[in-house]
Amino acid sequence: MKMIRLFVMAATLVGAALPLVSKPLVYEGDHGIGKGKHIVFIANDHEYRSEETCPALAKILAKRHGFRCTVIFGLDEEGAIKGGGANMPGLEALKDADLLFLYSRFMNLPDDQVDLLVDYFERGGPVVGVRTSTHCFNGQAGKWEKLNYNYEGEDYRGGMGEQVFGNTWHKERGQSHYGSNHVMGCKITPVVSAKGHPINKGVKSIHAYSGAYKSQPPADATPLLEVQVLNTFHASNDINIEKPVVNAGWTRDSYLAPSGDTKNARVVYASYGASEDLLSEDGRRFLVNACLWAGGWEDKIKPKLNVEVVGGFSPSAYNNGIGIAGVKPEELAGWDSQIMPADAEIAGLSDPKQVAKLGRVIKNRPELRARIAAEHPEFFIAGGLLEGF
Repeated sequence: MKMIRLFVMAATLVGAALPLVSKPLVYEGDHGIGKGKHIVFIANDHEYRSEETCPALAKILAKRHGFRCTVIFGLDEEGAIKGGGANMPGLEALKDADLLFLYSRFMNLPDDQVDLLVDYFERGGPVVGVRTSTHCFNGQAGKWEKLNYNYEGEDYRGGMGEQVFGNTWHKERGQSHYGSNHVMGCKITPVVSAKGHPINKGVKSIHAYSGAYKSQPPADATPLLEVQVLNTFHASNDINIEKPVVNAGWTRDSYLAPSGDTKNARVVYASYGASEDLLSEDGRRFLVNACLWAGGWEDKIKPKLNVEVVGGFSPSAYNNGIGIAGVKPEELAGWDSQIMPADAEIAGLSDPKQVAKLGRVIKNRPELRARIAAEHPEFFIAGGLLEGF
């Protein structure tokens, strides 16, 4: 893996004077229920590691079930994956997509890139969205201002999140934090009335490490999941009885495109989705089933459908500010690739303000704590930024 990284760095230096050209990451399935079908994944959030969730799911759907899966990332100026990056080359892949898996947070992109995403919704393409996709745009100015999560114009209130998925980040009419990130995990189970829904086939209990959202499904939604906040970060039956059960996922049969036209298309939303949540087999199963249902392939959903992880998968701790850096999309190619590479750098540790926020992040993640302590013992000595953790 280090040789691959050195090769990528050398190629970058040789072509440093050239414009940034980056090909999307493609996993090509060769047999199975998805043969001939194309799913595009958009991975561009600042916090919950969509850049790990999306390729991990894409590999399962391609290798296990035959889909062609294209993963498009936010990138930095060097062409490395950057959560929340303001450049997403490759969105042309949406032109022949049969399904979109959207995982973004507060995106702000060039108009010509947004045009390609808007075109997908204008043609009525089906979509699966998770976690922060209800607040997928922020700060978008001019032509596509209406896509922002806090847009209050009556023509597209709440932006793309509210008009497509039925929620935006709004305490009164949409979503807000309900559990506690890094402290309280969640137990997510099918709604009793929806246990027979195709998406819930084989799904019994999902453990999510991402803190619960208090979601308020739209009136036209079919509820699928409900969440209980735990008193523990890791999986347990220690329910926090002070937090009542709330909704955690639903389907819709239509959405409002940016033009204002209603599109009859399948929509699935789930409020979990941090990359660590994919350590749950049922967490992976629900999202794979959601893709099959949204794409119109629900007759292929089986209770024991293979959702085994493909290749190496070692998800990073979600947080806003410190994460894996310097990884190029091509380093995740192939069935045997590791998500993320074992030698990938943890960026942000040179910023004392960011490091000071890490205490709660590492408290329940001993492997991460051990790595940071080995690389930066000064953080843990007396007077260090992480003393006591």
